[in-house]
Amino acid sequence: MSTNATIGTSSMFLIAAAAAAAAATSVVYASAFGASKPRAGGSRKIGGGNAAKHHHFDVPPEILEDGGCECKDEVILAVRLALEAGENMTQHYHTKGTADENIDDLGISTKSHESDFATAIDVKNENFITAGIKSQFPDHEIIGEETTGTGAIPPLTHKPTWIIDPIDGTTNFASGLPLSCVSIGFCLEGKPYMGVVYAPMTNELYVAVKGRGAYRNGIRLSGCTGEKAGKTLSKAVVCF
Repeated sequence: MSTNATIGTSSMFLIAAAAAAAAATSVVYASAFGASKPRAGGSRKIGGGNAAKHHHFDVPPEILEDGGCECKDEVILAVRLALEAGENMTQHYHTKGTADENIDDLGISTKSHESDFATAIDVKNENFITAGIKSQFPDHEIIGEETTGTGAIPPLTHKPTWIIDPIDGTTNFASGLPLSCVSIGFCLEGKPYMGVVYAPMTNELYVAVKGRGAYRNGIRLSGCTGEKAGKTLSKAVVCF
């Protein structure tokens, strides 16, 4: 998603980008500064394809333990797909600004206007993630940013629905700035339930499931309390 995408499009795909925070009660990404220590336990190692050579991430045991979680298989799949899609982004980052860079390799195509565009990696990531979901959950609905394009966004129904932003921050990605990520959201009964966000250049994996908490690289994020809990966006520092 380009950082200058239209409001109509971004309002839907913000679900994917923010689901890992919104899905967990009273937990937001900004609270990472107060993160608690990871708990010991039988976490599930995730790593496959090219992503495995960089880092093995844990799916927190609190998410996978019996009872309460309705999307164990979905979260394991989402983490694997996000890691491998993130790997597709790294070659451009590593060659940006060097003699090996070739801007034509990005295959940039515009959408509604010049600042709203997609790269070939956006399309590649979305196709890859969609195929992975369909192979395991053929009856699930999928809403992808590049598939939707500038057309009408399909309404959320009560069917299990995935929402994909294959590169959240396409403008940053194309410019070689590290603040971009792969965002995958999952909705049940028309509401965000699980989210996975992977930023390959900062090597940060966010995972959250409704009622199970939100985690960054396996460490649980704590909700804001006291004075911090009362802060509004107008008093916050927003980096992009």
